[in-house]
Amino acid sequence: MFSSKQNPKNLPTLNNLNERPKLLDGAIILGGVLMAAFTLQSYRSFHSPAGIPKFNKLSAREAESTAGSIRSYLEKHPEDFNAWARLAVAFYYQGPSHYSEGLNAVEKARSLGATSETLFYYAGRMYESLGLPEYAYQELSKYSRHYPDDFETRVRLANLLSKQGKTEDAYKEYKALTDHWPKDATLWFNFGVVCKEKGDWDGALACFTKAKELSKDLPEGGIFQQGEVMRLKGSMDEAMVFYQQELARNPRHLPSLLALESLQRKKSLWKEAAETRKKIAEVKAAS
Repeated sequence: MFSSKQNPKNLPTLNNLNERPKLLDGAIILGGVLMAAFTLQSYRSFHSPAGIPKFNKLSAREAESTAGSIRSYLEKHPEDFNAWARLAVAFYYQGPSHYSEGLNAVEKARSLGATSETLFYYAGRMYESLGLPEYAYQELSKYSRHYPDDFETRVRLANLLSKQGKTEDAYKEYKALTDHWPKDATLWFNFGVVCKEKGDWDGALACFTKAKELSKDLPEGGIFQQGEVMRLKGSMDEAMVFYQQELARNPRHLPSLLALESLQRKKSLWKEAAETRKKIAEVKAAS
């Protein structure tokens, strides 16, 4: 898989476009109505004390302490939108279990007059983690208008298009990204996955090859993706080889096990298929 040096920005990869994060407990109340009825608005630019995301990081302990202090402050100053904005940021850095509270704090800050573009970033990241790609895309795209050269945000926006099933749009965005940043392995790998979803199988294989040239390897699940392309092209024997190569480095990779067992049955390799089914059962039991 990619090392930290090979993927220094820890950018998200697209190994399973059907995967969705589980929603966390806690209702998100936006403007006093259900979230499904919420309409995003346009806000004028404002330099909020929330700061620029890349330079405002807090540890979980710092975030917890900050959130406690701000809550105490808000008991006496409930109309201070800067405090609500800071509270939203603190909830973000406390982690996903606090994202519902964080989004509520964002909405409260905005209702009181907060207009910082920084809030688009934090809200987008929280929506993304909660498995709400449409809301995440709306927020992060607004942040990207203020910072069009923010590499990480551009990649996330392209991924969110894929997760919404907007493959053509994601394809165009990844083409632009790889043209602008041609030496980033993560971009090429993600572009390959999008090409596969688009049906451009030769393009997908070319992207995976480029990613491997740049990083010396593919991320976990990357060789499986090569196998999936070969299966779609009708080259079952080559697909099986890729699945086996993925399993050689990650024996518990469930998608590869499932795909391999399916091909083994199609080729009437009943003994091998039975062995693979045992491994599938072991992986599922341990998960």
